[in-house]
Amino acid sequence: MNAARWQCNLHPSLQARTILALTLVVTLAGVGLMPLPAAEWVIKPVLFALIVWEGWRQDRRLCLRCGALRRDSARDWHWQDEHWQTQQPLYWLPGAVLLVMKNPQGRITRFWLMQDNMQPAEWRALRACCFRDRQRAR
Repeated sequence: MNAARWQCNLHPSLQARTILALTLVVTLAGVGLMPLPAAEWVIKPVLFALIVWEGWRQDRRLCLRCGALRRDSARDWHWQDEHWQTQQPLYWLPGAVLLVMKNPQGRITRFWLMQDNMQPAEWRALRACCFRDRQRAR
C-alpha cells in the first residue's frame, strides 16, 4: 500500500449547484416565454416537468460526489472504496480541475473537482502535488 500524498473529504460544490440552479431557471423562463399555438398548450407542462426532473437528477448526482478522495505515491486515486487510475492528463482551470479516472472493472468517470469542494489548504496541496508530478515527468 502506498502512502497518501494528498487527501481530502469532498462535499458538494456550492458553485456547481448554483450554476445548475441558474441554468434551470433560465431554461424554465425560456420555455415559459416560448410562443406556442393554442392547440399545443400540452407541450409546456411536459417540458416543465422534464426540465425539473433533469435538474433534480443532476443535483442528486452532484450530491453523490462526496466523501474521501486521496491520491497515493503511485499517482493512483482512491474514492468510494475503489481504486482508480488517471486516463488523461489533468485539465486545469483557475477554480477547477477535470479528473478522468478508470477503475479495474473498466468504469470511467469524469470528475470536476471544484475549488469550493474542499478546504483552501486542501486545494493548494492538490495543485502542488499535481504540478510537482508534472515537473518530474518532464
